[in-house]
Amino acid sequence: MCRAAPASVPSRSACIFSANRSPKTSSPRSSSASRMNMHNLSELQQDALLEIFNVSIGRAASAMSDMVSETINMSVPAMQFLTRKEAGDILDLKGRRRICSVAQGFAGSFSGEAVLMFPEENSLEIVRMMLGSTIPLAHLTELEQDALNEVGNIILNSCISAFADIFHEQFDTTLPEVRVGSGMEAVGVNAERQQDGVLFLHIQFGFQRRHIEGYVVFLMDMPAFANLRAGIDRFLGLIPGNPGNPG
Repeated sequence: MCRAAPASVPSRSACIFSANRSPKTSSPRSSSASRMNMHNLSELQQDALLEIFNVSIGRAASAMSDMVSETINMSVPAMQFLTRKEAGDILDLKGRRRICSVAQGFAGSFSGEAVLMFPEENSLEIVRMMLGSTIPLAHLTELEQDALNEVGNIILNSCISAFADIFHEQFDTTLPEVRVGSGMEAVGVNAERQQDGVLFLHIQFGFQRRHIEGYVVFLMDMPAFANLRAGIDRFLGLIPGNPGNPG
């Protein structure tokens, strides 16, 4: 059992960082509206959450850069609230390729599972960069799975630390687990859970010679989303100039 603890976060002004959150799928407007009704996060709340994730991902990029002695830039340009079915559709529309994922459970003020995902060939490229290997792209070997586990552990713990920053408490995490399968399998879609909500982050990795896109998905139930929303409100109340803290 590991723990993600709060880290110091740069001071924030009343102007909260906002990235373009326009969905990349062709979902009808009614679908977007239903997602917002489901999770009830205002634009300000979403911007605050996105900023915190970008700060946390920056920490992961710094840790990975130290590991490979190469500057790695990472960012979260977009965040969406989707159903598991919608998230699986996005992943499977990327050429219907196999998805390589690293999953890690977490528990604190609320619990769930965080899943880092790439198309399999992208995950292999990242592993090769981490290992400095020139082996041909192929299915993951045991050594490569260990390396991918380490990448997932760094990134997922950084993302979960965003929740620790919001709630000012530690979150316990399980050991990461590598999985390979379809997008639907990666987000745990079945007949009973197609409409369960997920928090879907788009992650951009910038290496010296290549840019790679990945995803982090948080699988949570409705009470967890409600607790997250309440935590964001408390977090916003600490920022000077915001409605909850006019000072």
